[in-house]
Amino acid sequence: MNRLPLIRPDWPAPGNITAYSTTREGGVSGGRYSGLNVGAHVDDDPDHVTANRNRLPGAQQITWLNQVHGHTVVTLPTQQNTSADAAISRAPNFWCAVMTADCVPVLLCNRQGTEVAAVHAGWQGLEQDVISHTLYAMQSSPADVLAWIGPAISQACYQVDDALARRFSAYAGHVAPDPSADNKYLLDLPGIAAAQLTHAGVGSITNSALCTYSDAHRLYSHRRAQHEQAVPTGRLVSVIGLA
Repeated sequence: MNRLPLIRPDWPAPGNITAYSTTREGGVSGGRYSGLNVGAHVDDDPDHVTANRNRLPGAQQITWLNQVHGHTVVTLPTQQNTSADAAISRAPNFWCAVMTADCVPVLLCNRQGTEVAAVHAGWQGLEQDVISHTLYAMQSSPADVLAWIGPAISQACYQVDDALARRFSAYAGHVAPDPSADNKYLLDLPGIAAAQLTHAGVGSITNSALCTYSDAHRLYSHRRAQHEQAVPTGRLVSVIGLA
């Protein structure tokens, strides 16, 4: 079960922290979802999704959110609606998880190994400051927080129109004209996430620099699936928990 080809953060987290992102390898889904799709909302066979989820390390501890591209943060365990885009945990039996297929997964922990969080940050979440909302809801000081930015679409592969580019005009270097098309821009979602973490005072930031779009063999990408007329596609999950 734990022999899946997972992506493990290379970051200075305490030894009691478990953190990983899945790839699309090692699962039972077929067709356009081929591999380890964990998304139950993309019309894949529900039995395949369940089987894939059950293969994950800590499967029984994971809380699955209903992600809505907003800035709502929940603290686990919760009896409330799990419609949120970030989760915080201080309990070993409740692990945080966010699904992505181009959006930015951000995993957070404190240096003491007593608090963790996972954030789903697409362009809407970044515009709504979901990262700072999460840090505000944590008990840890941002200076004591370590952050890992998981696989996401890279700037070179994320073309957007002028209207969307203008929303992030304050992020110098993370919005650039696309030399291949008039009135199109390249948006750096992982870079914007890192800039927001830095602005919030996070003490250590590690970027995986893995691009979902360009690694078709290992990673799901909604944008790539759109270009290949193969939507919907599968979802990756990024997980963090306390041992």
